[in-house]
Amino acid sequence: PAPESAAAAATHDHPTTLALAEQVNPSAGYTLPVRLGDLGPRLVNAGAIDLPRFVELYEGAGQPLNDEQLAILTRGSDAPVTITAQNAYFLLNFLWAFGLTNQNPILTDGPIMKYSEGQIERFASTGGWTLGTKQPAELFASAPLVVLTREQQARVEEAAQLIYRPCCNNPTLFPDCNHGMAMLGLLELMAAQDVGTDEMLAAAKYVNAFWFPQQTLEVAAFFQANGGPDFAEIEPRQ
Repeated sequence: PAPESAAAAATHDHPTTLALAEQVNPSAGYTLPVRLGDLGPRLVNAGAIDLPRFVELYEGAGQPLNDEQLAILTRGSDAPVTITAQNAYFLLNFLWAFGLTNQNPILTDGPIMKYSEGQIERFASTGGWTLGTKQPAELFASAPLVVLTREQQARVEEAAQLIYRPCCNNPTLFPDCNHGMAMLGLLELMAAQDVGTDEMLAAAKYVNAFWFPQQTLEVAAFFQANGGPDFAEIEPRQ
């Protein structure tokens, strides 16, 4: 199931806490500097997403896909992507499928390959993907869905080294869980659309906030309690 928003995770209705939760998970969402284009249909065609099973997953969770999400999967979309508490779970799985399937040196030559010891399906981000028509090991780095220039790849690797997640305490450069693999996919997609490193990190700050609302709220509260800036003003690299 999708995580609660930061506002729902807040244990007190103190105005300051609710204001902080609104910074962490803006009710209007956060618009990312990226478009999905025809990636959805291409993931389905590549076997990364089994469309009926994907749709069934959300229906079973009581969060059926809306018309916009179904269109992303079947026809594609050129609309800017805005992440919200309502669609964060959809984007997590969608980007997970992409990050797992797209050919990229971070997968084929990076830490995930090194630590797999020849069993790439041993990780949560690989063996845990059960929503494709192919086995995870077969999908792994199997399709050139997005091909990056050398400069674009360098930006992905720079950002991936800096972005950690609280579930595993590993950088995106080692995408051993679903959140890491999804973040890798997002970075690749942004880089392909010529988004700069600082913009990529700013986007990742808010995407992680929607994927990890409780932990991010705690970080924001820590900064506030120690005289630091509001969450919106925290430097993404920090």
